[in-house]
Amino acid sequence: MKKLILALALLSFPALSQQIFQVHEVEKPAEPAGGAAFLNQFIAANIQIPIKSAARGMNAKVFVKGVVEPDGSMSGLEIARSVDKSSDAEAIRLLSLYKAWKPALIKDKAVRQTTIFPVSFRTSAIPEFDSTENAIIEYFDKNNVLTSDPKKFKFRNIIPVDNRGFVRDNILYEEFRLDKWKTVKTIPFEKKEIWAHVSGTATPDSVKAFRISAKMDDYESAYEEVIVQQDGKLLSHSTYPGSGLPPSTGKFYFLSGMLRENHTDVNGTIKVTDWFDNGQVHSITEIVNEKGKSIKDVWERDGKQTVIDGNGWGKINGNSYNRNATFEEGKVINGDKSGRWTSKLADSTLIFEEFYEAGKLIKGIRSDKTEYTAEDDKPAQFKGGPSKMYQFLGANIQYPYEASRRRITGRVVISFTVLEDGTLTDYKIEKNVEKSLDEEALRVVKKSSGLWEPGILKGQKVKIRYTLPINFNSN
Repeated sequence: MKKLILALALLSFPALSQQIFQVHEVEKPAEPAGGAAFLNQFIAANIQIPIKSAARGMNAKVFVKGVVEPDGSMSGLEIARSVDKSSDAEAIRLLSLYKAWKPALIKDKAVRQTTIFPVSFRTSAIPEFDSTENAIIEYFDKNNVLTSDPKKFKFRNIIPVDNRGFVRDNILYEEFRLDKWKTVKTIPFEKKEIWAHVSGTATPDSVKAFRISAKMDDYESAYEEVIVQQDGKLLSHSTYPGSGLPPSTGKFYFLSGMLRENHTDVNGTIKVTDWFDNGQVHSITEIVNEKGKSIKDVWERDGKQTVIDGNGWGKINGNSYNRNATFEEGKVINGDKSGRWTSKLADSTLIFEEFYEAGKLIKGIRSDKTEYTAEDDKPAQFKGGPSKMYQFLGANIQYPYEASRRRITGRVVISFTVLEDGTLTDYKIEKNVEKSLDEEALRVVKKSSGLWEPGILKGQKVKIRYTLPINFNSN
């Protein structure tokens, strides 16, 4: 008899796990990890509203019906209430990416439950968008002041954009002359195929992608850059302030096209929000140049918060180590690292341990027992320092004869990577002047390979990107 009861119980559990329940039929309904606010935050961060819809101005909701599975994902997604075809498709895409649901429970067993969730679409109208040209067109008066009065039109910018609002062709600056628009300046569009490194991913560690941008030859000018996988999924979207400075804002994505990390600059403070690959928010940190990193909030993958308002125990993403993802873990007090912190690979292999007081590194110990302090960190530099570097440049640069005769001057900017042995690689002309000057600057920089001291981080030599301006003056 006991065997019969056990057999019936074993048969009933698979049936229970396969059955789809309504919300009123379960003991604990399915919900997003951390609550609906976290899913709405995920949607707001990831939503890509087609520009033709966004330009009209939107305040609508698409209701999506699906089944929350025991593993936290949703299946069988379909539209319960539509807005339009493109918005419906985007709502389905978003909820298919999110896999951080807490499943419904019956007798403490995870079961399948049907649910309906609203996806909000809210945008302000974009009157500058011309749907016939698929471009953003801004008009200015004779004083270069933005205007919507056709009688005052004197200049205009034409920015051709794709379905997501990213630039897709040359940007034109035009002037209205003799009853016609004449192009006076062109910002060249570039779409270049590259191998893009995928941060924190073991297989693959890089994928074929396209780097898309439109920028002036002027090294100082600001610009945006988008990296897109060959299937159209985003890998990154960065805004550069110019002058060789790092991105002021940036979004970085998993291969799935889901947002992994978001950087925003607010009055000089960089706020960084990152997510787990299931869509659950992971951490919120802030970076201020003079103060370093402040850890604000940290969550676990299941939505449990471990650092609240700068206090608790934090496990956060670390810097890449030999192209492998790492995590750092330790106590957080008032936003600062405190006491012993460890850095490990995903398989828990120890890379280093560090000891902090009020956020200040007192001592670090690498896995090979090498000790270091914050003072041991050094940037890459030419052997002997800047003065020796300028002596080397002065002794080796040969002003091209024809450029000198024609009195061509300017500043060529070249970037390169200083390797751990002081040699150079991965040269790139960031700002060009004229072919012969560009080639001469590149020749001399390549000649300096091996004459550099590598950068040092945590007591270890590391490869570092370096940008060098070289001035040509015929006087």
